[in-house]
Amino acid sequence: QELPSQMEKAMRYANAHYGKYPYSDFYFIQGGDGGMEYPMGTLIVGEGSMQALTSVSVHEMMHSWFQGVLASNESLYSWMDEGFTSYATTLIMNYLEEKPISSSGADRSFEGTYRSYINFQKSGRAEAICTHSDHFNTNAAYSVASYVNGSIFLSQLEYILGKSTFDKTMLRYFETWKFKHPNPNDFIRVAEKCAGLELDWYKEYWVQSTYTIDYAIDTVLQEGRRETKIVLSRKGRMPMPVDVIVTNEDNKKYFFNIPLQIMRGSKPKEDGYEDCTTEQGWGWVYPTYEFLVPVKYAKIKKVEIDASGKMADINRQNNVFEPKK
Repeated sequence: QELPSQMEKAMRYANAHYGKYPYSDFYFIQGGDGGMEYPMGTLIVGEGSMQALTSVSVHEMMHSWFQGVLASNESLYSWMDEGFTSYATTLIMNYLEEKPISSSGADRSFEGTYRSYINFQKSGRAEAICTHSDHFNTNAAYSVASYVNGSIFLSQLEYILGKSTFDKTMLRYFETWKFKHPNPNDFIRVAEKCAGLELDWYKEYWVQSTYTIDYAIDTVLQEGRRETKIVLSRKGRMPMPVDVIVTNEDNKKYFFNIPLQIMRGSKPKEDGYEDCTTEQGWGWVYPTYEFLVPVKYAKIKKVEIDASGKMADINRQNNVFEPKK
């Protein structure tokens, strides 16, 4: 009896964030031994915990957006269906369960998803997500590429664009391409129009390669009397824009966004980051980048790359610098 009310809430969230479902009815049918999506309805198992039943119902329902209505080619672009659906499922479940935001400011919503991605990358079995579904070497590689990497594709895109631009992108994508079978280029072009940025590099690296992201804080040292120089290193093959937060001993935070030159721009300043300084673009072929912050070295408490946790950095141990006092 609780499931119908939960699904009504889920449907309202999906309509607001991913585009309005174009039909008056949707059906949940108890049958089978798990869950399976169909246009305008889904089969669900009739027993189990409420949380599990809700999760599978939300996931299969969201296929009606990314497969039933948008209808990407599932064999060629499984990540645009399973991955986008998994991304939406995570956020809808957070909404239904009223999960609080981490006090640290890091987004823990996809923590398990990122962990699965990193572990599989380190296993050496990862394959590019542009691989045809029938041509993966292992079922595990297909599953991670489709469900995990596809979900992170969107989570990272929000990091690149900023939340408000990303939200507009998801809605415009649905309205522009419903019933038209979009491919990856179609999605990226919508994002580029919403953001006013070039994003082909992101698609090519994340979709067409297995290159990984690894940024590190290389050097932090005093520069002159009032500033500190920070040198960052790109150790991974995949370039990304980099957010850096410098915290002083009074816990005042200084925000810096370092875009990529190949983006031809940067994400806008958002709530909580209004005082963010946008630095000069990082040339994607250069392994290091340096910039100055208006804090004396002796006053620095912490320097951190990507405090949001939204960048799929495979080694976060080198993302934090805390000077020894």
